[in-house]
Amino acid sequence: MNAPAKPKIALLSLGCPKNLVDSEVMLGLLAEAGYPIVEDVADADVAIVNTCAFIEAAEEEAIDALLDLAEMKSHGLLDAVVCSGCLPQRYGPDVAAQLPEIDTFVQLGAELQIVEAVRAAVTGSRAFFGAADAYALTAALPRWRSAPQWLSYVRIADGCDHPCSFCTIPSIRGRCRSRQPDDVLTEYERMVAEGLKEIVLIAQDTTAYGRDLQPAANLADLLRLLAPVSFDGWTRLMYAYPAAVDEDLLEAVAQFPAMTHYLDIPLQHASPSILRRMRRAGNAESYLRLLETARRIMPDVAIRTTFIVGFPGETESDFQQLLDFVIEARFDRISAFVFSPEEGTPAALLPEQVSVHEALRRLEELMRVQEPISHELNSALVGTRMRVLVERSAPDSSIWYARSYRDAPEVNCEVKLRLDDEAEPPQIGAFYEAEIMDAEIHDLAARLLPR
Repeated sequence: MNAPAKPKIALLSLGCPKNLVDSEVMLGLLAEAGYPIVEDVADADVAIVNTCAFIEAAEEEAIDALLDLAEMKSHGLLDAVVCSGCLPQRYGPDVAAQLPEIDTFVQLGAELQIVEAVRAAVTGSRAFFGAADAYALTAALPRWRSAPQWLSYVRIADGCDHPCSFCTIPSIRGRCRSRQPDDVLTEYERMVAEGLKEIVLIAQDTTAYGRDLQPAANLADLLRLLAPVSFDGWTRLMYAYPAAVDEDLLEAVAQFPAMTHYLDIPLQHASPSILRRMRRAGNAESYLRLLETARRIMPDVAIRTTFIVGFPGETESDFQQLLDFVIEARFDRISAFVFSPEEGTPAALLPEQVSVHEALRRLEELMRVQEPISHELNSALVGTRMRVLVERSAPDSSIWYARSYRDAPEVNCEVKLRLDDEAEPPQIGAFYEAEIMDAEIHDLAARLLPR
């Protein structure tokens, strides 16, 4: 007698690429256990939402997604719904009481129990799988590739030790826990062998890598360990804490043949008083020295940062210091956000909260100041040739969209490619050479060159 078919699984991964890694591990474990994986929830029997709860907007997105799936279950379109990730981690069993429509909850660190969690859900055994301190991502765990087939992420550490007053990550993800260098190397080598075109090294703070290991390691040495691996694609480093980016690390990036000359360094502000309130190390002067060093070592480096506006106590003078800094620093890319007072963080209780209306005004002004800088830097690339990774096309195939080394996946801008009339359409997920023909504020327009 044949065993009953196992239910089909669909997973919705919310939030950052660090969450995506956990999602892919859970799908890998389920596939290894014989569960069919489907992309569309409409084709699934069980839906998993791997949630983000970093800020209020992310929580709302997660809860909305869970309730939508619960509605499908109530109409017989799903057998069960599982909630994993940051939401149950942040709020514990309380979230199960508040969401009785959801069958099973899986905290961070309990991902290895996802098969048991799904079994419990489909048999009607409502359960809460608590975090396991012993869990650590390793290269031995299976991964179900859910990102584009040419792109993947290597999470080199998890958690964060920084005391930033606005951030919930340490309370959700815990202290920094690094993987062993040889284990990172094993996963990196496997991804290269699988034919990936871009491998992105990520953590909450990549520059904290190795400090917790015995013996201690560091990010620069990890990059030197990976650098000899022959790879014709791109390796990209994300999320570097500014105070820890030194000349040794920059030299390691520059000397890594496959490493993109791209730095993602979240600065958050430039005013000394606001940085102190944020509990952030560094200041405008040290940041400018860092940028100068990076550009001396890698003249073609593209630098992205993020800022928070409307932080409690931010005066017009503080904000003007930020604008003056942005003009002097000349970043290639910036992202900016309005301060969000998150429950449980010191910043939520600070006096002199800035109104949302004023914060939004400052956000608009900051981006307006950055726009001519971005346009000028993009314009300087007109007439040059760049290697680009083609990722999609317009519905009518009139324009193809690609990224250069200056553009991180799902973060930055695009290179819009037009083909000569006689040119063959490019292959999605492949590298090409392109000539930059025009510049916009954010994107570039280019002509695909024949191979």
